[in-house]
Amino acid sequence: MIKKCLLTLILLIAAMTVQAEWIEVKPAKQRQGETHYFDPTTVQKNGQFSKIWLLTSFDTKQEGSYQAIKSRYEFDCLGNKIRSITMLLYPDKKAAEAVIGAHHEESQDWFDFATGSIFQYIFETICVD
Repeated sequence: MIKKCLLTLILLIAAMTVQAEWIEVKPAKQRQGETHYFDPTTVQKNGQFSKIWLLTSFDTKQEGSYQAIKSRYEFDCLGNKIRSITMLLYPDKKAAEAVIGAHHEESQDWFDFATGSIFQYIFETICVD
């Protein structure tokens, strides 16, 4: 339990101190009221795997009083799959205020992404050598 709390604290500090260069992603399939961004300066490559931060902003507050989510994803560039690592919840659209919720659990479940999705766009951007 202490290790998870310490890891979450470290992630929160890192997320707050990093000055992101968010690029808007406009996928063919996008839900109304959501805007997605990614920061190419956060890409970490390790063999066939790449990790990156994604920011999702909502036009209105969501259940739980958050209006933005920063998510850390890992892409399997050879397997064309993705998994979630970390989610940070923010009360404002730009994720500039203090984190109001966090979840860190490196999922063992990889999932496919749909054609035209934000994940396909990011995959094509970060998995190209």
